[in-house]
Amino acid sequence: GGVKFDFSDISLNKDSLSLEQVNDDEIEDDFDSDTETNKNLLQDCFKIMVDTLSAQAPETITQVQLLVKELRRIILLWDELWLGTLAQHHNDITKRQQQLDVEIAKVNRNPHLSSEEKISLITEKHRIIIKPIVFIIEQLNDITSVEPETPHEKQFQEKYAEIIQDILCKLKNPANPDKPQESWNLLKSLQAKFHQKAQKRSLLNLNEISPILANIKNTVICMPGQFVKTTVTISRVSSKLAILPTKTKPKKLMFYGSDGLKYTYLFKGLEDLHLDERIMQFLSITNTMMASDDNLYQARHYSVIPLGPRSGLISWVDGTTPVFALYKRWQQREAAKLAKNNQVANVLRPSEVFYNKLKPLLIEHGVKNIDNRKEWPLSVLKKVLLELINETPSDLLSKELWCNSIDAGSWWSKVRRYSYSVAVMSIIGYIIGLGDRHLDNVLVDLNTGEV
Repeated sequence: GGVKFDFSDISLNKDSLSLEQVNDDEIEDDFDSDTETNKNLLQDCFKIMVDTLSAQAPETITQVQLLVKELRRIILLWDELWLGTLAQHHNDITKRQQQLDVEIAKVNRNPHLSSEEKISLITEKHRIIIKPIVFIIEQLNDITSVEPETPHEKQFQEKYAEIIQDILCKLKNPANPDKPQESWNLLKSLQAKFHQKAQKRSLLNLNEISPILANIKNTVICMPGQFVKTTVTISRVSSKLAILPTKTKPKKLMFYGSDGLKYTYLFKGLEDLHLDERIMQFLSITNTMMASDDNLYQARHYSVIPLGPRSGLISWVDGTTPVFALYKRWQQREAAKLAKNNQVANVLRPSEVFYNKLKPLLIEHGVKNIDNRKEWPLSVLKKVLLELINETPSDLLSKELWCNSIDAGSWWSKVRRYSYSVAVMSIIGYIIGLGDRHLDNVLVDLNTGEV
């Protein structure tokens, strides 16, 4: 799964803290000790369980361990690990850069220091301020400096190893500590290279990122998330992996089953899927509680298989369409109409449409820092929302359901199923406090009307 590095500023000695703070620290130390004890106990229990299962089904356990290891390898490739970690700490890196610039300016303005004293003081401040950043880069470098096991890892080291060493060297021992921009620019350049690579890449060759997975044949591993009477095992893995163009760049993975069918999964990293798994279990229990002869009050769900604390598989839901896709199609149709009349029309992303309306209104209301959402007046947001609603047809979804119906009876059945499905999912979502409901992750099955 993903690697997270937390760091903080230099802490004060306990002697300089108040008695209350010291007591709080002691309580915290006790809590950490208990947590570590529980963690060790769980690990011991887990080891005993694995040893027992290995004695009973050695081939299955060996194959599962190998599969999980390789899946974890491909979910977060080395360049993705670097990009994700640098992006995660981007704000802190920027703040430290600004802090260092301020400190350098202060030292240079001090008339009582000689040139040698200024350089010495700036060097020490440079070391202290960027120490956490150096720690992050060293941790990443340790992970990606091991013996490469795949062609992709070998290519990474050939392309970036020297650049990374150069950045580390210049951060730790700058030739001109009063001009830190040299090392900052190198780090920014490296992050930009990783970002460009991630933006261009939409397909991965399994032979390059995991030759072991590419060569897996006829395993005894049960197909993840399948609850059927006849056991289906993984026969092989698809040779290509698609990368979805979303923020976290999840991968679309396909297994071929022993029954000859294809089983598709969304493979996500840098996310803990245990909560998603519990939500799916909750939906399943809800369906049991609301079961009836016509099964109208049902919440459609799918399998979620965590592979650790930071990665997992999600069963791909076939036959569904993101609601955003319906909006996108409408945009494209409108652009095509304008093109016929020799009018230029660019299909803008929703965020671009939103900000094109929002920014002029924020400036009009005297908002200076547009990036700070806390400063956005509620009245402005409401006005933009109403404008966007008025510009978008209200019957996009109903027309899609109508076009996918062969007769009036089929249409009525889909509309009815849609109404019940939305009601059930809305109530369940409200009860559990479900968030992140944007048009791209709300799916509708146009064949049945289910959401």
